[in-house]
Amino acid sequence: MAEFKPDRATQRGIHLFTIAGIRIIIDYSWFVIFFLVALSLSAGYLPQEHPGASALAYWVAGLVATISFFLSILFHELAHSLIALRSGIQIPSITLFLFGGVSRLSEEAKNPKTELTIAVVGPLSSFALALLFWLAGEKLEGVIHPLAQAVVEYLSFINLALGIFNLIPGFPLDGGRVLRAIVWWRTGSIDRATRLVTDLGKGFAVTLMFLGAMLIFRGALLGGIWLIFIGMFLRGSAAQGYEQMSLMRILESVKVGDVMIQAPLTVSPDLTLSDLLNRYFLRYGYRGFPVEEGGSSVGLISIADLAGLPESELAARTVRDRMRPLDASRVISKEAPLLEALERLSPPNVGRLLVLEDGRLSGMITKTGLLRLLEIHQILKR
Repeated sequence: MAEFKPDRATQRGIHLFTIAGIRIIIDYSWFVIFFLVALSLSAGYLPQEHPGASALAYWVAGLVATISFFLSILFHELAHSLIALRSGIQIPSITLFLFGGVSRLSEEAKNPKTELTIAVVGPLSSFALALLFWLAGEKLEGVIHPLAQAVVEYLSFINLALGIFNLIPGFPLDGGRVLRAIVWWRTGSIDRATRLVTDLGKGFAVTLMFLGAMLIFRGALLGGIWLIFIGMFLRGSAAQGYEQMSLMRILESVKVGDVMIQAPLTVSPDLTLSDLLNRYFLRYGYRGFPVEEGGSSVGLISIADLAGLPESELAARTVRDRMRPLDASRVISKEAPLLEALERLSPPNVGRLLVLEDGRLSGMITKTGLLRLLEIHQILKR
């Protein structure tokens, strides 16, 4: 599954490694599903299908199968990500979590063709793995240990199931994105296409929850609860995906100059840090200020730049000593779309951007203000 979500540098989970600039992260919830899958294979499926082996052999085979299964999910997500990278879309991270994996796209696809290509390659990669494991099982039958043969057969089946499940035409599954690309191409409207696949995704999610309830009534408690959880997750993801796309459309249409703080309060570089704290931070409650000298902006200083300094340092040092000099990364045009501002404000150490006209400060946009604006839009939409 691939989704658009502006990246955050401080993301919950364990960073394993990096591939092609993409951070591979394991969410803490992943350990729950890893344990459940390993348990079901080692204590259920493998002993039933191939009785007679030792408990240790079942657990070794189960763990190998479980690790290979999650590597297959990672392969599926990498297929999405590498095609997205070739299309010019950055992929900050791939996260493995309770319900599988997700590739975080830095932006939505710009056209239906790109959307279709990124979406369809995921299921195709799963089908390719299913075929590869099936061929390996056929070739090695009778040559390798029966438990190893069972693991290979399981990996062929589970990758086939993963590919088929992801082709279901409901958002946010890959099949929903494929259908969205086709409808987008036919109608020319990504909003209309997203609304359709979102509704289909919600319908599929409700169906899963209904089937889960039926399983519970028939005595299959664990399977029923699992289907209900998956349905709830998909329904929430579908709704969130549509709201997110609507917000992105707003951010693309609104200019920075329309919402920036005009004529923001500035400070002098020669001001002592003690005066800065008492006369500005504590008086106005802002988290940062532009620094001006001789009518020109020369830097930015935030409350974080004062953290840990003793009172003697605050009295002896000036803003110039602690400010961050102004560079292109902290300046934005008033004509830039708000979406660009959101992306550039995503890193945790960037809290505000200055808007300059002919080298002079005309406004400022802050991360807090932008997030508040998005929250207001969501409330009004509801």
